[in-house]
Amino acid sequence: MTDNYNYSKKFDSLREMVNKELKNYFEKKILECDDDEIKDVIEVLQEFTLNGGKRIRPVIMILGYNIFKDVDEEIVKASISIEMAQSFLLIHDDIMDESEMRRGKPSFHKYYELKTHNKKLSENIAISAGDLIDTFSHEALLESNFNREDLLKADYEFSRVIEDTGKGQILDIYSSLNDGYVEEKLLKLHYLKTARYTIEGPLMIGSYLAGNYDYIDYIKSYGKNMGIAFQLYDDILGIFGDESKTGKSSKSDVNEGKKTLLIIRAYNESDENGKKFIEKCIKSGNINDGDFIKLKNIIKETGSYEYSIRKIEEYTKKAKDELKHVKGNQDALNMIDYLSNYLIKREN
Repeated sequence: MTDNYNYSKKFDSLREMVNKELKNYFEKKILECDDDEIKDVIEVLQEFTLNGGKRIRPVIMILGYNIFKDVDEEIVKASISIEMAQSFLLIHDDIMDESEMRRGKPSFHKYYELKTHNKKLSENIAISAGDLIDTFSHEALLESNFNREDLLKADYEFSRVIEDTGKGQILDIYSSLNDGYVEEKLLKLHYLKTARYTIEGPLMIGSYLAGNYDYIDYIKSYGKNMGIAFQLYDDILGIFGDESKTGKSSKSDVNEGKKTLLIIRAYNESDENGKKFIEKCIKSGNINDGDFIKLKNIIKETGSYEYSIRKIEEYTKKAKDELKHVKGNQDALNMIDYLSNYLIKREN
């Protein structure tokens, strides 16, 4: 259906446009700043945001617009809003998870801890920096030159996306405290914390900015299903991915006590000894190499790994079926289809 080479090149082109706009935005903010300490934080925010990152969310937002209108300067300017929101969420998430690495480099709070040798101070700086870039994200969207009604609709959706992500984060925190956790609750968590701001929200915001609301229910349904598939695959990468490509430890999800579908399904399909071992692993906080290898074997032997793959395929098919109902620029729709495949086959 798609010419992968051409769509890969188009993705790279859109990503470079987003990177250029992000750099311009941060340079403007740095020039406006008249305080060295605040300027330092904004410069670190710039480096953190521009360091790696696939720019999936802003590209998807541009494509949501491109279904109905040609890509222009204004949608690229607006698209950086969702990428800066990503930085805000990652900075706060890394503090909560006590993650030391992000995209192969020190996480935001860890950078300042290495610099100041003060853990509490570093976390406080990071929290404040996250709040700051959150305001930047809304400013970038509201400064774009779109029809006022469409812009307000888009910003309202943007606010709801961040609200739902926060609700998802609360569910995530409680998931590590509750002894029992079921697949249904996990999928709700994945929808709120990941699907909303990774795919569904960006596509809807782009569509609103294009002034087209005719297909919003199909776009919303596509984003929900594809976003859940994306996160289920991300959970597989978290344990079975190549650390040199993912940029984080394969043990981190287990050490954080995350009850992914891999863990939930393996637990439900294990005998009593297996259940006790899995509980020990996710409560350890620092799983050793031997236990980690054994845990991965249990996930494979119980059929949990294959079950997760099947669920990813099911959600991807649901998403693609919904996208077929959307009428617009076929090249943009094909590009979204290409990204659908990329999201569940990537290595990082």
